[in-house]
Amino acid sequence: MKYWRHVPPLRVMLAVEATARLESLSKAANELNVTQSAISHLITQAEEFLSVRLFDRQSRPVRVTIEGRRYVNAVVAGLDIISLEGETLQRGHNADSLTVSCNLANANFWLLPRLKEFHESYPEITVNMVTAYQGLPELSERIDISVRFGRGNWPDCDAELLLLELITPVASPVYLARSATIETPRDLTHHRLLHARADDKTWFDWEQWFAHYGVKTHQLPGPHFDNHLTMMQAALAGEGIALGWIGTATEFVRAGQLFELFDDKIQADGGIYLVWRKNVPLSAAAKTFATWMLASRDASLRDLKDQSPATELE
Repeated sequence: MKYWRHVPPLRVMLAVEATARLESLSKAANELNVTQSAISHLITQAEEFLSVRLFDRQSRPVRVTIEGRRYVNAVVAGLDIISLEGETLQRGHNADSLTVSCNLANANFWLLPRLKEFHESYPEITVNMVTAYQGLPELSERIDISVRFGRGNWPDCDAELLLLELITPVASPVYLARSATIETPRDLTHHRLLHARADDKTWFDWEQWFAHYGVKTHQLPGPHFDNHLTMMQAALAGEGIALGWIGTATEFVRAGQLFELFDDKIQADGGIYLVWRKNVPLSAAAKTFATWMLASRDASLRDLKDQSPATELE
């Protein structure tokens, strides 16, 4: 109990840390789900307990004093250690499961087919999935590993390349049987093109594809979809031509459900990466999953160009 002679209650330290980080009593109150007056009271309690002024509350934003900064740094360091150890213990009690985040299209067309083989090799491990409808799949305390498209340079993350994305137009046999012959990229301007909305322009769209081949376009025909998954389902149903990414289209091409319209493929500005938080140890289940994914990443794509060799997970 001697520690508590110099350590205020946890709620006091959390209020001090949040106020210092957010530079605002009201923002700290919102984050901790208490009133602003409660935060003010807790800071006063801390200052009286420590016999030092931690904040200049008259400034806007709220400023931390020199003594306050030293104390906040110590509080953050201590809470980080406690949090990491708690997370490690929690993972230990659930060692046979992990949670993976992925965008909707890659989850359905790329990851889920591979999970069957993983489960056959590791039936004792449960893989939970969290999907992102749009944008970057999250990587938080509740997510062990994320499967993301990008350049692999996300802050505070470690990333291993699974595959470089290649893009080429694809269409179903049903659509091609009832449509005009396609011989050149320019011919596609007279066809029904399927468009998927993407806020991130590294997700290649038709305008970029035509520009690559020097084809000028204006008001390209065809319906728009708010995600890649629905667009690909429309292509499979024979509703038009989609831009096929190897991560989501390859298995359908192999099965004869889609045809690639040109031999030429464009390499996207990025690839599919396996991502986890830097300096946060993976659980046994998550490490098994990551090692398996990296070892088998080009097993189903070995006939494609530009494959990356498998590496071991450190």
